[in-house]
Amino acid sequence: MLAFAAGAAGGVAVEGVPQIGIATRHARCIVREIGVAPAEDGARATRVAAAVKGCRAFTEGDFTQGRVLLGDRPVNRRWWGRMQVTLDAVEADIVAAVIQPKQYKIIWELPDGGRVDAYNAPEPLTVIKLLTVPL
Repeated sequence: MLAFAAGAAGGVAVEGVPQIGIATRHARCIVREIGVAPAEDGARATRVAAAVKGCRAFTEGDFTQGRVLLGDRPVNRRWWGRMQVTLDAVEADIVAAVIQPKQYKIIWELPDGGRVDAYNAPEPLTVIKLLTVPL
């Protein structure tokens, strides 16, 4: 866990069960697409930008296809519009965190300050902080 603490960027606070799931999946998509970040700054920036763009298109596609649900109903445009702020923050945080030629992962910082792998919380949560950390 100390490696998690040493490499984490600023993080993004996320509230609400649906938002936590959407934001976490989006963040994990981006770091998976990046893979091992290139050592050269320009190549790294290009790969990160491509990952952000591709994953955002995928996430937006889920919304337009009606696969983003609150309970058993698709979310409306107004709700999705508010979610954009969180997605933008997640993307900005990952861009800021990916500064080394390493592979990254997404972890959760719990309300008590503890850190766990995403989706490994000991109980259902309504507030977490997404962190991007190098492996």
